[in-house]
Amino acid sequence: MNILKKYFLISFFLLFLTILGAISYLNLINSDNTKTFDTSKLSLFAKDSILKEKHNYLESSFNENFAGKLFFVEKYGALQKLFDKKLVDDSLAERRVYKGNNDMLYYIIPQKNINEKAVKNIAYVKTELEKSQIPTAFIMPPNKHSINSENFPYGVLDYATTNSDELYQTLMENGITTLNLNSDYFKEQMDDTRYFYMTDTHWKNETAFWAYQKTLEFLKNTLSYDYYNKNNSNLLTNYSVQKTENTYIGSMGKRVGKDYIVKKDDYELILPAFETNYSYKKYDENFALLGEKMGNFEKVFVNKEILESKDIYIDKYTTMMGYGSPYEIITNENIDNNSKIAIIKDSFAMPFSAYLSTNIAQIHLLDTRYENIRKNLLSTIKTLKPDYVLFICSPSSVYYFPDMFEFGAK
Repeated sequence: MNILKKYFLISFFLLFLTILGAISYLNLINSDNTKTFDTSKLSLFAKDSILKEKHNYLESSFNENFAGKLFFVEKYGALQKLFDKKLVDDSLAERRVYKGNNDMLYYIIPQKNINEKAVKNIAYVKTELEKSQIPTAFIMPPNKHSINSENFPYGVLDYATTNSDELYQTLMENGITTLNLNSDYFKEQMDDTRYFYMTDTHWKNETAFWAYQKTLEFLKNTLSYDYYNKNNSNLLTNYSVQKTENTYIGSMGKRVGKDYIVKKDDYELILPAFETNYSYKKYDENFALLGEKMGNFEKVFVNKEILESKDIYIDKYTTMMGYGSPYEIITNENIDNNSKIAIIKDSFAMPFSAYLSTNIAQIHLLDTRYENIRKNLLSTIKTLKPDYVLFICSPSSVYYFPDMFEFGAK
């Protein structure tokens, strides 16, 4: 009888996996998998690279279409909470989620000495742009982290602060003027639970606005840049704040499931109370126009449908400026000077860039996580002839997106 039960359970488990796999496969073939990989005219090494890309793409697609994925995530997270686990494991080590003090969720950076190649490439861009009299600076956002190691389970080493400090030091040693917001974050004793989302990697709009205020001081006092500020847009008193409570589960919250987290995040919109008028264009990585919005700050930058959605898994961070596009142009129609800044950015540039746009006639945003943007970066910027080029990239991007800094330095 015991043998029959054992074989029944094994047969049932195999049947369950077969059905689940079949449903997942049907989801995959019915999804929009239109990406093609032509290897007919490539060298052996190039074909190997394409093969690896194809494998990663198919694996990612299958994971996205895995039947009942959310069910398994939720139940696994609920089980970890039941056992009071401070770590929710993941197949990708860099995406393991750690629960710190006050139930704040974190990723960690498990490696140090990661900045050398990125800094070398940034210095190369600076040198090349200087030949065209285009100056460069780096705005370094704070990491979401804790100063105290006890915020993580015993034995867990997080090198986020170490890497950030080293990045600042090596940028300065290479002659790249840098605003170290990570240092200011510590000096002002800013608290993760107030300035970062509990369930997401990103800073809150309040923190992005703080970074914008610091950047205006940096532009004026360090870079001697004469920006427009007739509306006193750097004063929070000239904005209205709209708060939506208990509405947001961020990227880390999605990985552990809503049953694991203690409370969903609140979301605050910070909107100008003064008159604004914009054109906001988005382009793909081949510089083809994707769309344009015209109107005031709220109309062009804010999508309230995302904020008001009942889908708790929709990314509320994208309420302001969406996910961003490979290339974007923000034009402030109320500024009649020729001020122009180019920003090399990751997702931390949103909504920061929206606030900065109240002071600059035109901002060009280039996301070098896209290969074609990266390849054409220097020629694009030299054609634009901006007053300044600002890198606005989280220090953690050096670890998570190393390719975005590959600008062709020898």
